[in-house]
Amino acid sequence: MTALFFGFSCGNKSISCFNDKCLYLPASNVFYNAVFIEGNKDSTFYEIQMITTKSNFLFQNKLKYIVERIPNLTYPEKFLSESTTGFIETQERIWLHPPRTAQFKFITQLAPYPEVLLPINIGDSISGKINMLGNWGDWSGKSSEFYLNVVKDSTLTINERTDTVYILNGCGKILTEISCVNYLFSFTYGFIYAYYTNNNGQRFIMKRKDIIFDI
Repeated sequence: MTALFFGFSCGNKSISCFNDKCLYLPASNVFYNAVFIEGNKDSTFYEIQMITTKSNFLFQNKLKYIVERIPNLTYPEKFLSESTTGFIETQERIWLHPPRTAQFKFITQLAPYPEVLLPINIGDSISGKINMLGNWGDWSGKSSEFYLNVVKDSTLTINERTDTVYILNGCGKILTEISCVNYLFSFTYGFIYAYYTNNNGQRFIMKRKDIIFDI
């Protein structure tokens, strides 16, 4: 078990990747379809663009999210969010900030972030804390606790080719709030799917737009 502690910065600027194959370095531009679901309310759909580079952001590599909300009856107005944050890709690990904005801001902030230790082994477990700085309401100034486990591997047909994927799940907790996530990770495509839930009955789902697979 590895314990990790995050504040506003962490990381390693190396661009040497696992088995000399980089998934997000030196640069990638990935699109996700996403949906936020809350009880009997209208589902809210998003298009998310994730741009990674080898440029530096604090002590990490630079990552940019562009999030566009598809208008619906509940939110008919245009919504476009751009944010810059960081990610890590080395021979030892891949770690990404998730997108955090709009209705899904709290659910993705609290759940464990997308991360794998390399090489991946079934039973790998990561745990630690995330320090909440400002702009998080009652969470500000407090720390969440999280864990993320590699529970199994599986084969998946992606773009008509068989690929090995790893299934990870875990939860984060702060005060009385709990947010959990299931991830699918591929050595061909990286993180291809995320399914978030919390104890308030909210769900948020992200799926890579450029690849075809069924789960």
